[in-house]
Amino acid sequence: MTSFPQLRGQFARFGELRPQPRNQWNGGIPLPPVLADFYEQVGPWGSTYHENVGPVGITLSETNISFPPLHRLWNLQAGYRWDASNGQRVPQWQDNWLVIADRNADPFILETDSGRILYAMHGAGAWNPDELAPDLPTLAAALAAVGLVCLEADEDLHDDDWEIKPAHRERALRDLARVLGDEQEAEIFLETIEF
Repeated sequence: MTSFPQLRGQFARFGELRPQPRNQWNGGIPLPPVLADFYEQVGPWGSTYHENVGPVGITLSETNISFPPLHRLWNLQAGYRWDASNGQRVPQWQDNWLVIADRNADPFILETDSGRILYAMHGAGAWNPDELAPDLPTLAAALAAVGLVCLEADEDLHDDDWEIKPAHRERALRDLARVLGDEQEAEIFLETIEF
């Protein structure tokens, strides 16, 4: 399993990181210990574009997967845990689900009692997430591996039809298989995040 200090080095390629202590959590449920460790040791912080908004977190390059800073994490629950338009609790959203990141509004969900990471597509009419990773460190390492391929490919990532070029997808598959320990799992992971 990848350690948080190792992840910090990978995540630093995507934006500013700062240790964020547990007391910055402003959520309505207890902060899970693994998530507290992630923010204290990795600390996605990001840039500040508007002073009244503050830091926006980091996005893992062309993956469009974003991790907010800890003080904004509870606000990320809007639209999942509660209806963003009226503040009403979403009945089918389980109490043990906490959105920790998203990709174009598709949530990466920490299942707080098991530590598993689930992933769901928004707009499907019901929340039916599937397991994506066994734990947060594995998810973060997997996403960083794919994000680094995108970052290093830069302008060469896509072909003329805006598809990921085969050489970059193959590299992502190889790097991801090293993280997950299995090429078939890596393929499923890439398909799930539509890479």
